[in-house]
Amino acid sequence: MATRGSTMARRLGSPRSVRALAASLVCCLSCAPDPAQLRAERTIEAEYDLETGRLQLITFDSDDNGVIDTWSYMDGNIPLRTEIDQDEDGTVDRWEYYRENRTLEKVGFSRGGGGVVDAWAFEGDDGEVARIEVSTLANGTVDRWEHYEAGALVRVEEDLDFDGGADKWETREAGRVATVAFDQNGDGRPERRLVYDAGVLVAIESEPDEQGVYRNRVDVTR
Repeated sequence: MATRGSTMARRLGSPRSVRALAASLVCCLSCAPDPAQLRAERTIEAEYDLETGRLQLITFDSDDNGVIDTWSYMDGNIPLRTEIDQDEDGTVDRWEYYRENRTLEKVGFSRGGGGVVDAWAFEGDDGEVARIEVSTLANGTVDRWEHYEAGALVRVEEDLDFDGGADKWETREAGRVATVAFDQNGDGRPERRLVYDAGVLVAIESEPDEQGVYRNRVDVTR
């Protein structure tokens, strides 16, 4: 997964570099005074576990205006997650999650606002956003999966009855809906599919065989 400067970062805002914050913190403690050190002393603070002495939290005032806007939670020198208040309104609106190897795993954001994370973006191997998972109820349970290719939404899966499995499948072409399929009996497979041409409904298909090929088609007159 790409890190700083990646498409996910460009789309959702530039990620805070935890390693850069940690390096600046070290500089505060060991480097000779210079403008960078003085700025770091003003904008970065660290909190340590009182029993183990391990680093737990780095806070950062990214624009040096006296307002803390970034909180990086640490396990020693290993970043766990970073929470960011991008507009400095007092509410976190971006969450960055890290793997054990310290690379960015996903970026959380809030579609509904209010400081509640309800969507998470994941990158593909090409550095583009490959998938966004959404909790439409903002309860932490994912019920919508959006799939992207070259920055374009190409496929959506939804769990309409909130039972943990997809029961609606949508495909898109050139930015428009191409097909929408529904699981109507709860077996996890679609039984009916709507077919569109240039965004206009042209057919309704049903009675799929074991391979998923629909045996019945009713054309819709435009």
